[in-house]
Amino acid sequence: MVKRVLMISNMYPGEENRSFGSFIKVHVDTFRRYTDLEQFVVVNTDQRKGLPRLIYKYGSLLLRSIWCSLRRKFDVIHAHYVFPTGFIGLICHWLTGRPLVITAHGSDVYNLASKNKRVFRVSRFVLRRASAVIAVSRDIRDELVDEFGVDEEKIHIINMGVDTSIFRPMDKEECRRRLGLPVDKRIVLFVGNIIPRKGVLYLIESLEHVKFDDVQCIILGAPVDREYFDTVKNRLNEIDADVRFFDAVPYSEVAVWMNAADVFVLPSNEEAFGLVALEALACGTPTIATAVGGLKEFIRDSETGYSVPIGDALAIADKINHVLDPENRAEVESIRENGLQVADSFSTVKQVKRILRVYQDVA
Repeated sequence: MVKRVLMISNMYPGEENRSFGSFIKVHVDTFRRYTDLEQFVVVNTDQRKGLPRLIYKYGSLLLRSIWCSLRRKFDVIHAHYVFPTGFIGLICHWLTGRPLVITAHGSDVYNLASKNKRVFRVSRFVLRRASAVIAVSRDIRDELVDEFGVDEEKIHIINMGVDTSIFRPMDKEECRRRLGLPVDKRIVLFVGNIIPRKGVLYLIESLEHVKFDDVQCIILGAPVDREYFDTVKNRLNEIDADVRFFDAVPYSEVAVWMNAADVFVLPSNEEAFGLVALEALACGTPTIATAVGGLKEFIRDSETGYSVPIGDALAIADKINHVLDPENRAEVESIRENGLQVADSFSTVKQVKRILRVYQDVA
């Protein structure tokens, strides 16, 4: 029986970056709350970039993981992200002989490994030596099998899940008062980093074609890519739209923003899973998202939410108009209820229990 796990992650919230890898912390907290499993958590909380910073923070993560491997007794090693954390986990496996479980979250498979041949070879080496691999969506599972040659039999599809104790329906007007938002506006919300692959520009361009005059669009997230952020702001200057930008907020506060919105939009070019859209569904907020990656697994057009093609501002506007139109209220409410049921089926508690079974299988 598995009693102790060494959990390693290169993303985890800290004092300065409270939303950085917050979904990892949710899993750690859920394990603590609902299981008897003891976790030794070794993480990086530094989001800063640059080669010297990368060497320092990942060197520190490696040394602390090795120290924990030599000083603690545990039954399983769980590494979040294939590289560099999976490689660090493999070193700990060599030192202890304990089985290694790796969760592939998407960016480690689609972006880093696919753009760097050396990283790709290391990632493939690590994945083939893991006892089990968790993919957060079917798309990632297929990528691991087709591109990395991972044995399909050892891959488990388990997404990060949504914490339904945090992301749940709340009173809309009360949430708006808490946030200082107008109660007489129809609010369209985006949550996420302002980077090209999140497609914020398409949402901005869609506002030109929204037919209601009382719409306010809120962009809640960090302008990680300053050049892209400037492009978004410049495009906004060319259209007549009410848009407000807010910095990223702590994980638990995101639910308040989602409940304050009339519609949530995730116009991404790519998403490994798209957890933020699932969180919006859990809040009962009508959700529009691109039909890409893991989003296709729970956003079913006109059933649980609304799907749009990648990069199609007109399609986004059409869906926003449809959701906000009072004549469609009964249909939107029915879809909202379906979305709540889907979100509940993906709850973090249920996903953690599935991960626990993977631990039992490999130990």
